[in-house]
Amino acid sequence: MHGVWQIFADLPFALAALVAISALLSRHLAVARDLLLAAAFAALVWMLLTRVIDGQWLGPVDTLWTTEGPQRFPAPRLAIPGAVLVAASPHLVVPARRITRWALGLAAAATVALSASSPLGAVAGLLVATGAAAAVHLVFGSGAGRPSLADVQAALRQLGVPAEVTGAAESQPSGVFVAKAQHADGSELSVKIYGRDAYDAAMVGRAWRTIWFRDPGAAVGFGRLQQVEHEAFLTLLAQQGGVRTETVITAQSTESDDAVLVLRSPGQPLLELSPSEQGHQLAELWQVLDRLHGADIAHGELDAEHLSVFDGELGLSSFRAASAAPSDAQVRSDNVQALVTIALLLGGNRALDLTIDALGQSRVAAMLPFLQMATLTPGQRHSIRHGDFDLDDFRELAATAADVEAPKLQQLRRFTIGSIVRIVLPLIALYIIASAISNFDMAQVADELSDAIWWIAALAFLIAQLPRLAQAVATMGASPVPLPLGPVYALQLSVSYVNLVIPSTAARMAVNIRFFQRHSVPPGGALAAGALDGLSGFIIQALLLGSMLIFGSQSLDLSLSAADSGPAFRLLLIILGGLLVTAVILVAIARVRQFIISWAKQILGEAGSALRGLRSPRRLLMLFGGNIASELLFAGALGLFAAAVGFQLGIGELLFINVCVSLLAGLIPVPGGIGVTEGGLTYGLVAAGMDQEAAFAAVIMYRIATFYVPPIWGFFAFRWLERNEHL
Repeated sequence: MHGVWQIFADLPFALAALVAISALLSRHLAVARDLLLAAAFAALVWMLLTRVIDGQWLGPVDTLWTTEGPQRFPAPRLAIPGAVLVAASPHLVVPARRITRWALGLAAAATVALSASSPLGAVAGLLVATGAAAAVHLVFGSGAGRPSLADVQAALRQLGVPAEVTGAAESQPSGVFVAKAQHADGSELSVKIYGRDAYDAAMVGRAWRTIWFRDPGAAVGFGRLQQVEHEAFLTLLAQQGGVRTETVITAQSTESDDAVLVLRSPGQPLLELSPSEQGHQLAELWQVLDRLHGADIAHGELDAEHLSVFDGELGLSSFRAASAAPSDAQVRSDNVQALVTIALLLGGNRALDLTIDALGQSRVAAMLPFLQMATLTPGQRHSIRHGDFDLDDFRELAATAADVEAPKLQQLRRFTIGSIVRIVLPLIALYIIASAISNFDMAQVADELSDAIWWIAALAFLIAQLPRLAQAVATMGASPVPLPLGPVYALQLSVSYVNLVIPSTAARMAVNIRFFQRHSVPPGGALAAGALDGLSGFIIQALLLGSMLIFGSQSLDLSLSAADSGPAFRLLLIILGGLLVTAVILVAIARVRQFIISWAKQILGEAGSALRGLRSPRRLLMLFGGNIASELLFAGALGLFAAAVGFQLGIGELLFINVCVSLLAGLIPVPGGIGVTEGGLTYGLVAAGMDQEAAFAAVIMYRIATFYVPPIWGFFAFRWLERNEHL
């Protein structure tokens, strides 16, 4: 039976490859993505479990191709291809789904028969596969969760609504499936279903849209039933406030755990009217909005798609993104969205005439800081990007109509004499470090790199990309207005590119100020927020260093014997010499000293004023928690690169080395600390017990991952921010 068992053991690989290739050839890229991620996640879980059980790191590739002993727990030949098949199951027809299940069962028996795993190891492999696929479905959803029209009809019968489904709605917002139905009394119904495992309704998918893009749809903390209850409640509350809108029929969950909201919608969409009729109805929009805000509600998605006419009277539809007891920023966002809606339909001049007649010049002037792309709905942003409407020109036109000066955006400087001089500094730093490591055995360094454990280095490379995500969270905490995580993360990536192209603190500050202004923060607040973000990072580094010196075993004792420290000691002398030269320049040149002192006072003063307004526990947690997470991730990446060349260091030692070098490099006027950081990290790792060549190899890989490679995607992030008017 050995040959038969071998065929059964190989069957999941063949089926997984067939399914993946079919997904790619049929251009089901979302399915192919899910399969790849399920396999990767299963491999990661398998490696972690083998590390806990066997006490050593094993690569999955080496164990996948053999059915010989020793027995592995969990069974990798079931965990990894099984994750692909389980993740693909919702997308397969029923016969194919049954084949994959039989294949996994036979493969489990074959794995035990061939002594590649124990029975418990085979069960564990299947559990890893199932868990990895379930995790992918949790994050991205699956095709099985999107209800069909027959499912909608069955849901209406379960809820006791006498209606016949007539088709799917033309507009399908993310996170919900919308169908049209006709009630027994002849009225039109709108049926919204939040599917259990639908792609757009997956729990983590909602969190992604809300945090990453600040999607005005479903909130993170809402379950499916809570979402429909939220929309039903806000719809009823708006009706009570005198706003014409849809009528709530029911909001319940079905036996299949789908959440359903049924609305009677007798209104006619505004976009179906003629231009003259649209102009007549839009003249009432500000009165409708005043009634809505008077009822203490903000709509959140006030664009043309959510405006309807009910018996000749303008009203609102879809309160999915609405908020009760809104903040001032939410109310102003509603006003800006309404103004842009009128401008897109009737033109900028007529929109301003209608608005000033209804609100007056002072209220229009108050909208100007919020008249940014980030304030608008996704539909409005799409219309502006693909139309001939220029938002910057409209802001200037609105300022003229309101008889005020338009708020100026910070201009980005491309080149200055100072930036050109600083471009030369990295070359000097590279020359210094090359001289300092001339006594290294470079051949041994090359051997260390070639013998590095590749999968640990790859994992370290991925971990090294996460600190900027943590820094983005800290920036969101420093901002006085809510910001979407996606563009803020792109800002952090773009700064890595800006630091190379324009190695100037002023240029980086200009980018931050421009970004904050595009998100409705005035120049003074933008400057203070940027200063607060930078100051909080310094505070965290200082606190970490002080706590480790006071409560930990680390110290700043350094050996002053060149014989003991070798080239690393000479690197330290070079760094200290650079600090001494910098201090002499500051003392000797009065203009430079005065500029540095005045600049520092200004930044600290603005940061202090921003810090006094920082009272929210959530913002404090994001600000300081993001900076702490960033330091831990940098230290963890450095430790993994050290592990890749065969050395294990504690997180305390790594954190101490990284914080010390980061503070030191910040004092040297070289962009990115080129040369200084490499030398300091090498010295620290050698002092922690690593060989000089291994330490230098680990540092080179670390710096490539954290500094030299990120500007590549930082360039694309910068361009994306420009295209989407975040800069």
